[in-house]
Amino acid sequence: MGVLVICRGVPTLLAPAASLRWLERTTRTNGRIRVLGAFVVAFGATLVWAGASENGSIDLKAQSTLAFLLSLIGWAWVVIGTPSMVLFPSVCRVLIRAIVNAMLSSDATALSRVVGLVRVVLGVLFIYFGALAL
Repeated sequence: MGVLVICRGVPTLLAPAASLRWLERTTRTNGRIRVLGAFVVAFGATLVWAGASENGSIDLKAQSTLAFLLSLIGWAWVVIGTPSMVLFPSVCRVLIRAIVNAMLSSDATALSRVVGLVRVVLGVLFIYFGALAL
């Protein structure tokens, strides 16, 4: 997960305009959003499974912090990704286009770079705590 977060954060950090244009092209049609949504739901389910398979318990006191975070992020991806990207992709497309157009038309490259830096730091932390859990 940490590598995935870093791979998504580095382009935003180094080339924010190109990264936003890629996002706009990727989400241009409902079919593309549904494919992306299927990946988000499948990856979220994998995170839920990875977080719950540590000891097979849903008791918060029995889980490690990393397992709890993985389960929480996974459930968020499944709960948000299913209705917004798979069932109602046109709503998601309108929302993404509005955000991308606002970010590209204004001078928001500094904000995009900060978001990219935060993603890279979070990815490094996921890798670090994942290695500690081994």
